[in-house]
Amino acid sequence: MKTKTNNKFLKAVAVLAMFLVSNTIIAQTSTAPTQVVCIGSTEPYLLNPSNSTSTYQWVLSSGGIITTGQGTGSISIDWNMVVGGPHTLTVTETDVNGCAGLPKIVDVTLNILDDASFILTDFCEGSTNSASGIITSGGGFTFNPLPTAGESINAITGEITGGIAGNTYDVEYLTNGTCPQQSIESVYVNASDDATFALTDYCAGTANSASAIVTSGGSFSFNPIPTGGELIDAVTGEITGGIAGTTYNVEYITNGVCPDNSIETVTVNNLDDASFTLTDHCVGSPNAATAIATAGGSFVFNPIPTGGESIDPITGEITGGLSGISYTVEYSTTGVCADSQTQNVLIYTTPTTGPIFHN
Repeated sequence: MKTKTNNKFLKAVAVLAMFLVSNTIIAQTSTAPTQVVCIGSTEPYLLNPSNSTSTYQWVLSSGGIITTGQGTGSISIDWNMVVGGPHTLTVTETDVNGCAGLPKIVDVTLNILDDASFILTDFCEGSTNSASGIITSGGGFTFNPLPTAGESINAITGEITGGIAGNTYDVEYLTNGTCPQQSIESVYVNASDDATFALTDYCAGTANSASAIVTSGGSFSFNPIPTGGELIDAVTGEITGGIAGTTYNVEYITNGVCPDNSIETVTVNNLDDASFTLTDHCVGSPNAATAIATAGGSFVFNPIPTGGESIDPITGEITGGLSGISYTVEYSTTGVCADSQTQNVLIYTTPTTGPIFHN
């Protein structure tokens, strides 16, 4: 919102000197120096001294209107017409005997008022915004009223430093010409968006959307764009087709009046491989697992048998396996992206050999 207020100009008093001797006007013309006034102002003019028993005829050639005092020694003129000049103001005194003196003259030049118009647009917290569209340059900017939180303004450019988000400031511009003017513009400091979000590393083949988004409604994208056919959901930040072992830069851009952006990295971790090999075997034969793809995991029965059998969690070797029984053995890795797999292993039936006879 804009409020424009004209300065109250100092009233220039034009004095027409008239010398009186025994109430008789001296018969000579007196011309005062040229007066300079501002168009739109109302100015007083008076005779010093003046004679209360005389009448005075004031004549203005152009440029304004005599609004009060005609016939007296003091008048007011509303200067509201033609810029430039000179415009001539003449006064003639007639005394009580009807004798008229020589006219007294003053020339007046009208100056145009300065134009204090300027533009200030709302700006974002942390940024700057100088005044523009200044019609009459060379003036000065100030706060009106003065803020109390340490904000400052550049008197030449109108740039505000330290503006607080959510605050509106009234900025006044005062010209410094012969006919100065002032105007006030209001400017609002918008709060900046916060593009902070979180992405955690995830395992290949799973999904992982962004979380802890401070300013919602923005959009996600890769930055830079990968070349392996990976995709990202612009709304959720979920990556599709992420390649194991690859790190991606994900950018989030808000869409408010004062947008913000931030970038987070996310790595697609390799899945463990819990594959292993157990071979069927005879009771009492060595039977530890082999071809373990990802070491460091542990072996268990699944389900747990009830015949007292046991399994070595590190090697997968079964102790006390019963003849003719098939066991299900599960191997689980312990990495970031753990995996588990099962295999069945059969304990062969021990052959029953008959007694030896001697024929």
